[in-house]
Amino acid sequence: MLSDDLRQLAHETIDHARRWNDDADHTVAGGLLTESGHVVLGLNTYHFLGGPCGEIAALSNHASTAPDDPIVAVAAAYGPTGDVIAPCGKCRQIIFDTSPSIRFVVREANGLTARTAEELLPFAYDWRDAERPQRIYMWEGYESAIRSGAKRQTIRIDDPFRPGQADLVFEKDSGDVVSIAATVTDVRSVPRSELTDDDAKRGGFDTLNDLNAALDQHYPGLQASSAIDIVAFTLSKR
Repeated sequence: MLSDDLRQLAHETIDHARRWNDDADHTVAGGLLTESGHVVLGLNTYHFLGGPCGEIAALSNHASTAPDDPIVAVAAAYGPTGDVIAPCGKCRQIIFDTSPSIRFVVREANGLTARTAEELLPFAYDWRDAERPQRIYMWEGYESAIRSGAKRQTIRIDDPFRPGQADLVFEKDSGDVVSIAATVTDVRSVPRSELTDDDAKRGGFDTLNDLNAALDQHYPGLQASSAIDIVAFTLSKR
């Protein structure tokens, strides 16, 4: 079920698609809902070299009429039928680049609903990642040992990291998410068989046997020859 403002966005986009549809070069309308509640419309232009989609035309109109009024939602409609349609891959990526939180009006089994650009494109390339600290997800049971300094490294399998800023992230069973600022100081790749008691102690374990038991629990089937990354870190303030 849509909110009133998203319902109005869908209706205006459908009306625009039907009005200007010519069954040839102009068949899809795009509509943008802005933060202030204004709807900006656009129309596709078909060309065999790849003309602009309706959503892209609406983005251009938004840039020339309301650039300071942020976009919060997008809809697209097919003129010949008046159906709301999902955005193509290119439009999903462009809107995602504008803001992953922008919502798309899409049709699901129970009717029209809204999904964010991030939900429609979960593995999109995100240029913002280069400006963010890397995120290292940790089991919530390690939080106290990390805060106390007893645990100063983590062992990772197929989860590469690099020296530099990082956020240690704890997604808890309660639903809370806790993040601790840190700096990755060193990454060392070795076979599992070369782990030592010192590695175990820096990882917050009493003995190497305890560390190996934890590895078997987290990574069933891990072999002695399996390559692992030892990621050392210190807590930091930002």
